[in-house]
Amino acid sequence: MADPRRRPHNLGADFLRKFKTRIIVGKGGMGDKTLAALGEVGAVYTHFTGGAGALAAKAVKRVAAVHWLEELGMPEAIWVMEVERFGPLVVAMDSHGKSLYKDLAVQVEANMKGIRARIRS
Repeated sequence: MADPRRRPHNLGADFLRKFKTRIIVGKGGMGDKTLAALGEVGAVYTHFTGGAGALAAKAVKRVAAVHWLEELGMPEAIWVMEVERFGPLVVAMDSHGKSLYKDLAVQVEANMKGIRARIRS
């Protein structure tokens, strides 16, 4: 049985189109449908660099609202926060169709081919 907290594949894209969100702060990227929606609404997907959770938490002054907490669970819920000096953030997916996640996957695969070749020799 499917996990009821798991988001549908296009939830990010639908959310962007409906609410015209300009910045999403996430933790691991989104799919091609969301990347396309970023372009449609002129938005970016950002993330904190690894290990910066304490820095992010320190910037949160108040949680104004939480949406769909029970349905999606804590990490996937929509959190509306008042923040001060929130960052540094990395723009990982942009409104021009660029994705650091895709670029990194291509580079990792190329590196893995070289590693596999050296292991086999």
